[in-house]
Amino acid sequence: MTTYINPYTGQTVNQSPIGYESLTLSSTTQLQWPINGNTSSVVAGIIEVTATLGGGSFTGSISGTTLTISAVASGAIAVGSVITGTGITSGTTVTAFGTGSGGTGNYTVNISQTVSSTTITTSALQLQMPPATQVSTGQAVLVRNVGSIAFVVTDNSGNTISSIASGVADFIYLTDNTTVNGTWSVVVFGTGVSQANASTLAGYGLLAIGSTLNESYPLTTVSSAYTFLPSDRASFYVWNGGAGTLTLPTSSVVGNDWFVIVRNSGTGILTIAPNGSSSDTIDGNSQQQLQLTESIVLVSNGSNGYSTFAYGRSNTFVYTNLFVNTTGGTTTLTTSQAANAIQTYVGTLTSNATIVLPSTVNLYALKNSTTGSYSLTFKTAVSGGATLSLGQGQTIIVICDGTNVYNSQTSTSSTITALTLGNGSAGAPSVSFSSDGTTGVYLVASGQLGFAVSGSNGMTLTTTGLLVPVGIAGGAF
Repeated sequence: MTTYINPYTGQTVNQSPIGYESLTLSSTTQLQWPINGNTSSVVAGIIEVTATLGGGSFTGSISGTTLTISAVASGAIAVGSVITGTGITSGTTVTAFGTGSGGTGNYTVNISQTVSSTTITTSALQLQMPPATQVSTGQAVLVRNVGSIAFVVTDNSGNTISSIASGVADFIYLTDNTTVNGTWSVVVFGTGVSQANASTLAGYGLLAIGSTLNESYPLTTVSSAYTFLPSDRASFYVWNGGAGTLTLPTSSVVGNDWFVIVRNSGTGILTIAPNGSSSDTIDGNSQQQLQLTESIVLVSNGSNGYSTFAYGRSNTFVYTNLFVNTTGGTTTLTTSQAANAIQTYVGTLTSNATIVLPSTVNLYALKNSTTGSYSLTFKTAVSGGATLSLGQGQTIIVICDGTNVYNSQTSTSSTITALTLGNGSAGAPSVSFSSDGTTGVYLVASGQLGFAVSGSNGMTLTTTGLLVPVGIAGGAF
């Protein structure tokens, strides 16, 4: 860090001390170090401050450089007041009174613009510290608010160091002088009661407004693939692109309670996926999709994935795709999983897989993208209900009536010109039966038609003849 050394004594040089100063703030005031003959608005050991104006709320409009205030909700307009509101250019400042003198009337602003009637707010007055690079670290000042209106102490660029309420004194000291703004620390002294400093306590999801902490969800728009960072905690991301993907950080890296809010305001479906290098899931699933206009909050559990809440469903685009990774055994879908009308099943099967659908009426589009010589069967938890087996590589629309699961296309007779099926296997033939999914017909290899019986090859028909590996039982041949 920069220090200033007396060439004769080798001692650190500090500015000439001034013990006490009293200031009245009527506009943003820039302090000076008591050097080079500066005598006004200088940094003293103790500064007692009275602010004449606080933040306010008004109704008004702007035409050119003329601000017209039509109503006052609180506070007063002053020369130097920085105003904000819908459509108002950042940095717009009141430079002169017109017919108004704090309340309704006309004022002059520094930036020409056109803004229709809107709510206008002004911030508390600022007491700005001088450049930190002009002094050594350790320089300090005690700033006490002896008035009734709060004001804000900022660095040289207007960034808040502390908001000082009436009757409160802040001991402000410099810890890093390598930049003009510097780094400042604050010790708060109250009058009778201890009081926390809101701006010091503010962090992710919290914003200091005056002396209070308020919820804050910074909004960011994104239209291309993005991986969330740990610093995106408590942020609100709005997707405005076409179909795309947002990737979550590894849950064990960001820790328990990290969260992000996401909305799809784009033109295509949005996929939210865990980090590919982790084993994270989202509500136990490999990904989460948001249809147009849908939104969701995703919260890290700090170990193996994310849980969600506040899922805003679309009334226009109601279909989303659920991806379930299974290796076999019985998987019972949760209510939120079964709410996805389109379901894709992936994974390498090491045993027969059974998917239990909720015992309620629904229509599903199911796709079997698994591998491995085992079957994939759908059923409900109701004993005796009909089940449905789905061959690998096949997609089908099924109906669940609360008890039975069956193919929605089961007319008693129909005619088609040509039918193309997946290759199938002995364990999951391309053509099978509702009561026996492992018996039927499949393609063994190019030009070889196989007949499966109970999951095994019973016969293979080729251009050279018929191969019956199990032999012929009974009768004459």
